[in-house]
Amino acid sequence: MRLLFLLIILIVSLSVHGQTSTPSAKKGNRATEFQMKEGSYLSFAQVNLSLGEIGFRVEVASEHKNSKSKIEFRIDKPKGKIIGTLEIPYTGDSTYALKLTGNLKHAEGVHDLYLVARGAYGFSITSFGFIFNY
Repeated sequence: MRLLFLLIILIVSLSVHGQTSTPSAKKGNRATEFQMKEGSYLSFAQVNLSLGEIGFRVEVASEHKNSKSKIEFRIDKPKGKIIGTLEIPYTGDSTYALKLTGNLKHAEGVHDLYLVARGAYGFSITSFGFIFNY
């Protein structure tokens, strides 16, 4: 129950930095799509990485073939220590769930967590969450 409460608090207090807003490519759609581009990042303040997390789950969308974009997971600051990376695949009009699991280096204790975009082409992050070892 406590874990669920902490997860809800994390989602509600999510802060987003560095994304650029561009109109959706579909005509007639008033929704705004946020693109992660080189150097932009999402930040999560004061994340306790000692609650049994074994990784992260990220849903992404990328309309660029062979973009070679990736997400770097960093702690404490946008240019802090890298605790993992994920390559962004071409997804077309759909989203893919990517998972980063395993022994995450330097990922113990409470840290600010940053998802930093790398690569020449933009992509969207539609969802982010933790993978727990139950």
